[in-house]
Amino acid sequence: MEKHPINLITATAKQHALLLQYPNQPRRRLVLLHGAGVPGEVTWTYLANYLQGWDEVLVVDLAGMGQSHFLNTETPSIPDYQRQVAELLCALDWTQYDIAGYSFGGMVAIALLNSLDRFQGRCFLLEPAMLLASQPELLQRKADEYRALAVGIQQQPDHEAHYRHFLNSVSPNRLPDERSEKLTLRRLRQFAPGFSQALLAVSDVLEQQQHTLVQWRSPWPGMSFVGELSSAHMHLRHQQLAEQSEYWRYVNVPNADHSLVFSKPRFIAQAMSSFVSDVASPFPP
Repeated sequence: MEKHPINLITATAKQHALLLQYPNQPRRRLVLLHGAGVPGEVTWTYLANYLQGWDEVLVVDLAGMGQSHFLNTETPSIPDYQRQVAELLCALDWTQYDIAGYSFGGMVAIALLNSLDRFQGRCFLLEPAMLLASQPELLQRKADEYRALAVGIQQQPDHEAHYRHFLNSVSPNRLPDERSEKLTLRRLRQFAPGFSQALLAVSDVLEQQQHTLVQWRSPWPGMSFVGELSSAHMHLRHQQLAEQSEYWRYVNVPNADHSLVFSKPRFIAQAMSSFVSDVASPFPP
């Protein structure tokens, strides 16, 4: 694998990304969008080592997290992050690609695909922030919780309790691992302003689009990954998504919680790779 940093300025953002090139792989491109608070390379490094089926993979830093920054946007919304990614892809002349979004990045990925006239790739969602449950009231409750957390982080960015509250919210059934938890807390604090902005952006969508989100079906072929230890509400929502979407699969990731992209990179990468390489699949290319 070859790594090439990309640094450029587009209309709305100073952009940083990492282009991974894989020799002897099929000509196919993949875009990776990270979750709230932790930049792209940190999020996807281990998973990217196990990918097969793509010759180019673009690891994006969403603005405020990592080395990307909005130029004039002080309170970004999901459409602002979507626009940032669209501008980056346009600048690189990427028109055909698959996309994977983790948590907050899943919400950005869907916003990006919805903005396109046509998407011919495949979509991978790892515990996406907008598909948490099938009941609008549960999405509203999560929106309220994220908004309060974001305000708390803005007021006290060094207060560890806010970040532990976030972990308790997204991974209430996580296995005890104090070393891993301390590392995660440190990473989230490193980009506290961007983390809080992402939480506010997610909260807005959960609050304003909750009835749309609980009924959403995918018009594209793709795959959901949900950690076995995550809430029953999330598992049910993704089971429904797979049942109601013609070309969608749901994967229960064993012994994993919301940190599945870090704890189960090989499992997820192999499932993604098999999905795009299975020539016998009824799914369209």
